[in-house]
This record gives sequence, C-alpha cells and structure tokens, in this order.
Amino acid sequence: MRCAVIDGMTITGRERLHDVLERELPLPEWYGRNLDALYDCLTDLHEEVAVRVVHPEVLSDILGLYAQALRALLSQACRENPRLTCVWGSELLPDQ
Repeated sequence: MRCAVIDGMTITGRERLHDVLERELPLPEWYGRNLDALYDCLTDLHEEVAVRVVHPEVLSDILGLYAQALRALLSQACRENPRLTCVWGSELLPDQ
C-alpha cells in the first residue's frame, strides 16, 4: 500500500497543496490541479493508497473553505473507491 502524507504545516496555499498532492499521490500527467480533477483521479486509482492529513487544523486555517471541500472530496472518494483510505489528524489507518 502506498502511503501519502499531506501535512498542513507545509501548505501555504492552493498551489502548494496541489504540488504536495502531485508528489505524494499516484496522479496521472493530465492531473488538472483542481479538486474536480483530484476526485476523478482518486476514484480511478488501481492501487491501494492511504492518505493521512496531519495538522488538519492548520490546513483549515490556511485554506478555509477549500480545506473543507478537500475533506469532503476525500471522504466521498473513499466511499467510491475501496482502494483509497483517508485519515485526518491522529486517526488510525485500518490495521493499525
């Protein structure tokens, strides 16, 4: 399983968030660096991926409503794709 970490302490804005997402996740070259494109990519993953968002409160402070939209998107993508797992803060990944 691939593990991706999104650290709110390293995010300074939307562009930086998408830089981190591109680095941490197995996204295709055509990834459009927006939430709609992220959803499409995550629901089409063919490998197991666990996403951990650390310091989510800082992410919320920096991104505001965009962070809320990201959380909702990740939750929906997890429901759509059983190969994707997402945890926030100190939640445990399955089997931990």
